[in-house]
Amino acid sequence: MNDLKNEINRALEHLVETHGIRRQFWQMDDKVKDLWFGIQQGDDAVIVKDSVVNMEGPYPLDIGRKTGLIHTCSDIVIMGGRPLFALNAMQVNSIKEAKEVAEDVKKQSMGLGVPIIGGNTQMENNLIPCISFSVHGRLVAEPVPDSGAQAGDVVLMLGDVVEGSIGERVYRAKTKFETYLKLLEKKITVHASKDCSRGGWFGNLAEILVKSQRGCKIKSIPYPRLTRYMGTYLISVPESQVDGIIEIAAGNKCPVTEVGEVTEKTEIKIGKKVVVSEKKMQQLIRTYPYKKPRKK
Repeated sequence: MNDLKNEINRALEHLVETHGIRRQFWQMDDKVKDLWFGIQQGDDAVIVKDSVVNMEGPYPLDIGRKTGLIHTCSDIVIMGGRPLFALNAMQVNSIKEAKEVAEDVKKQSMGLGVPIIGGNTQMENNLIPCISFSVHGRLVAEPVPDSGAQAGDVVLMLGDVVEGSIGERVYRAKTKFETYLKLLEKKITVHASKDCSRGGWFGNLAEILVKSQRGCKIKSIPYPRLTRYMGTYLISVPESQVDGIIEIAAGNKCPVTEVGEVTEKTEIKIGKKVVVSEKKMQQLIRTYPYKKPRKK
């Protein structure tokens, strides 16, 4: 039980660790015309008019060359966009290393159908090799925030853990992307959604709940490590939508698992045990830097 408590605490620490940085840029949103989602929302991507933009990294070079573009695209899709093109910037030790990394990045790019059309390569002394990505996309549906969960919603996890070879990662990511976009295309109601990344599935669920000012009764454990990066999607949907989602997911050969139920009371329970108290959740809600997105 101590291991569980420690993992939950780590997930909640991830949730709050960048608050100070976001507050530094808080007023910048007011300087951008037609900004829909920005610093004040702290969602998976930025939305200006119908453009969806996300940047990720720097990743350690050995990780980013296998999955960095995949993960950066994932945040575009979860907000209701389709990735169109990307840029990358890498720090390497040699041109030889840069060429090898570029081969792997190209595999991601070709597999996802998201061309790399620019970026930067540098070889500065005394810097650790790393890589970053920026992806630009366009909305294909109304954006789905991470802040709209409603009491009575069912929380589902969509997709496979993104792991394995580059080819396996691309396949699993594309399956999840196309399934999720089909849900939106078919007008399935999704109240809130989040990419399971930093903080793990538990941390990302907690962020949905804090921003939505709701709680959750967790009914299954979709992955034993609560804080592991997974690359799956968490979606909060009305119970009436679940059957339709399962049918679409089955048709796309995309795993879907019920995680729990959103509650009015702001506490998180695993089974009958309260693992994040109402007092702690209310503290997180009060101190979380969040503002509802502007109406378009």
